Amino acid sequence: MHQHKNTKPYILLVEDDVKLRNLIQTALLDADFQVICATDGLEASTKLKNQKFSMVVTDLNIPKKDGIKLANEIASSANIPVLLITGELENFEIRLKALDGVMLLPKPFKVEIIPALVAKILKTNTKAA
Repeated sequence: MHQHKNTKPYILLVEDDVKLRNLIQTALLDADFQVICATDGLEASTKLKNQKFSMVVTDLNIPKKDGIKLANEIASSANIPVLLITGELENFEIRLKALDGVMLLPKPFKVEIIPALVAKILKTNTKAA
């Protein structure tokens, strides 16, 4: 019998585009994740301080603090995996090389792949503490 955790993973979704945020949130909820949303980097930081998340899914272009700054912050404090959605890959890969646990998802993408990606990343990152 494999272990069944009854605690669903909490995902922090950071996206200022309402339509995309709703699509991603619905996809994740359908896949049995708990989803908390933030609309900008500052709100995301506050939520990360107040609650434990299994993972963060964030757009690169978000107001007040971009996805890179947020990912850097998470890497240094929360140490949880980040899925970074980006439309402009070239400029940012250099700034991201140092970040462990950050996966890039280039736009355009099919929203359906997000829950699968999240599940895969969580599985990979679930190291026995």
